Amino acid sequence: MWAVTSILARSLMPGMSSVAVNATRSTIGGTILVVWVLATAGAGAFTGASVGAWVLLSLSIVVAIAIGDTVFLESTRALGLGRAMTISTTYPIGAAAIAAVFLDEPLTLPIVGGTILTLTGVTLILAPWAGHASEERFWFGVGTATLASVAWAVSTVLVKPPLAEMTPVTAQAIRLPLAAALLWATPWARSAPRDLARSSRGARVRVAVLGALTAVSSVTFVAGVKYAGVTVASVLSATAPMFGIPLAFIFLNERLTYPALLGAATTIAGIIVLHL
Repeated sequence: MWAVTSILARSLMPGMSSVAVNATRSTIGGTILVVWVLATAGAGAFTGASVGAWVLLSLSIVVAIAIGDTVFLESTRALGLGRAMTISTTYPIGAAAIAAVFLDEPLTLPIVGGTILTLTGVTLILAPWAGHASEERFWFGVGTATLASVAWAVSTVLVKPPLAEMTPVTAQAIRLPLAAALLWATPWARSAPRDLARSSRGARVRVAVLGALTAVSSVTFVAGVKYAGVTVASVLSATAPMFGIPLAFIFLNERLTYPALLGAATTIAGIIVLHL
């Protein structure tokens, strides 16, 4: 689903900024989830959560968006998209280490081996899109991409404790509206209503589908964190580029490369080992 949402978001970006697209889809997705929780569980699902759970969920979304996404965008300018993504998608390693220390999640041999294989495959997939960075910006880009990886790792770990007292749907019904509020507070999202009003009917349909898929995909990711653990969920979520390859080939006319196909095979092998 993350691969599909990436394709949809990219198709909208000629007419809207990336922040505007994210703010709009987070608003739609968050609204869907809030209405669903209120209709099925009532307001008690929100009021019954502890203050600590609210704080951790709020911190997780602030760390992911205000820090992680911001410094990742800076790293793409300095390194190019391919290099920046290759570095930042190592966040499952950081998430696994933090979860092992603070949440007592086990690091078994299959999990370690599967993680290494899976992330190696993701690196091979992203390698063909690696850009060239000027020497004076190279280490700045490496630093910001690494910081993005750390921020996303911390954010994933922060989500886990509140899930002991609420469902993944309720957790995301709290996080997505907070994400939308953060994004709408930025100057880059202010043109979104005007851009959306001027867009074609097809674009507005894609925005609606994007918002609905954002709601579902965010819930399934958090469900993965709750039931499979931080390590497995974060590693599997990092495989989105593997699914993005055929989708980009079919819908965006992007070419397939041998390293990308080898990376997909390696990623699949890693997933198999991860589940041994």
